[in-house]
Amino acid sequence: MEKPGSAVPQRLKVRKTPVQTRSGATVEAIHEAAIQVLLAEGLTRLTTTRVAERAGVSVGTLYQYFPNKEALLFALLQRHFEELASAMEGIGPDDAKQPLSILAEQIADTYVSVKIARPDATAALYRVAGAIDQFRLPAEIYKRLEGSVLRILEKAGDASFNSPEQAAFTLLSALAGLSRGSFGNLTAGTIDPDRFRSEARMIATAYLTAAAQTKTKTVGDA
Repeated sequence: MEKPGSAVPQRLKVRKTPVQTRSGATVEAIHEAAIQVLLAEGLTRLTTTRVAERAGVSVGTLYQYFPNKEALLFALLQRHFEELASAMEGIGPDDAKQPLSILAEQIADTYVSVKIARPDATAALYRVAGAIDQFRLPAEIYKRLEGSVLRILEKAGDASFNSPEQAAFTLLSALAGLSRGSFGNLTAGTIDPDRFRSEARMIATAYLTAAAQTKTKTVGDA
């Protein structure tokens, strides 16, 4: 994972965000239609006209929200990033201490679950990122992911970190690298979800174990 980007380029910004249920449903339909066009016809044949037709809206309606195709594609990436951040934020809201190995697997499993929910769509989104040169996470999304990992690491009952922020960055970078390699055309064939999950767990557990300072029990500890 590269360091988070700065402000979103003007060409990729949406014109407006939905504030009512109906407009929210329209934007969601456009997002889903764009994914369907990507999967059915590929990135080179994706146009705002095709997306609007599949979404059941006029091109004019689409342009109310997205000024161009690139802004629509960026919105798809943004939605994926937000789903990932929300999933990570949902890990273990309680404060109960757990072994670091368990926490590492929870992080890995949650990351993987978002990527394999729709593996064909995930693969398409990596091509989108390359097409619009947007591999960096938006700063606000990275902060959410980092905050989630930091909160989880604080729950480790058997380890601590000299620099938890660096640990969070390196772990997220490693998982992002595995995901990009798996879905970004570096491997041939379809994704094996079980193998992907197993490799993600191995990376998370091995790295966090190596980076952590093991806590020693004092007299009186259970």
